[in-house]
Amino acid sequence: MPPSPLRLIAGPQAAARIRNEGLHEDLFDIVAGASGGAKWLALTRLDQALFGHWFQERSRPLHMVGSSIGTWRFACLAQPDPVAACKRFEQAYLDYAVESPITAAELTDHCRQFLSTIFGPDGVAAMLSHPFMRASILAVRGRGPVQPGSRLGMGLGLGAAGLANAVSRQALGLFFERTVLHDRRSPPPFSLTTPFPTQAVALTADNLLPGLLASSAVPFVFDGVADLAGAKPGLYLDGGIIDYHLDIAWTAPGLVLYPHFGARLVPGWFDKALRWRRPGAANLSRTLLICPSDDFIGRLPYGKIPDRGDFTRLPTAERQRYWRHVVAETDRLVDAWADMLAKGNAADRLEGLSKTA
Repeated sequence: MPPSPLRLIAGPQAAARIRNEGLHEDLFDIVAGASGGAKWLALTRLDQALFGHWFQERSRPLHMVGSSIGTWRFACLAQPDPVAACKRFEQAYLDYAVESPITAAELTDHCRQFLSTIFGPDGVAAMLSHPFMRASILAVRGRGPVQPGSRLGMGLGLGAAGLANAVSRQALGLFFERTVLHDRRSPPPFSLTTPFPTQAVALTADNLLPGLLASSAVPFVFDGVADLAGAKPGLYLDGGIIDYHLDIAWTAPGLVLYPHFGARLVPGWFDKALRWRRPGAANLSRTLLICPSDDFIGRLPYGKIPDRGDFTRLPTAERQRYWRHVVAETDRLVDAWADMLAKGNAADRLEGLSKTA
């Protein structure tokens, strides 16, 4: 039998519950969504299966916590027809063509157009009043030299933050304040005091779209958002700077479902080159991570899933063909998920966290 294209990696508490109760949607109180740019294309079909079918009968609140592209995925899933919204975003993203040179302001305007495609005329209201989804959008507010209108301050702040982070991850708090824009009907499902003091801002029709732009505002690539409605004055940037892959101590009692691009979890943006920097084991204890297998990824063109670097590595037509091929291949992840649910053998498929890269 060929290896499954889909891996299930569980923390000890998550594994124990799944072995005792089986895998069912009511186990979960939280869905996590990581930063990662174009890597989201590896998950779009799985998102559609999860929220177009598995969670469709959900009634109690489900916290959707994400940074950067994770929040954009959740914006699609919070629409009245999540599958249609995912398909709109998927198609627009696959068709997207951009040629250098291009400014951060122009790229930011393209992002606004993507959000318009996702939301349409009524999508903001739909997300804010969704029957069970409770969004938490993670961004950061610049501190010290990272201020609106100062590219020099941005550069100095990022450089100093990177050096400080190599010594201690908590040092990021000297340069950035974690900010969460959350559904006003529920508090965020994590501590607002540790390990990073966190500014909590209620989501409104005025700050939802700017919040999504801020959460994905990679410094020097996109424009940050100045003076986010309802939040402290300042420059708001990519939530992945602190919460790249969400190394968070969850407070909700249920499990965390984490559809992800691969097995490796990187706590913050500056940790990508720090192979020894990993999330805390306790933070992952109640997490079920589902991701493409190494075998699946290795058989894709270029042996990888899409990433933002493809915009510069590949000619537009070649990149578009490659991305469409990968998205079509990810239907195999959906088939593997459906087969596992039908057979009820999720417990036999679980891997421990020690097997993650």
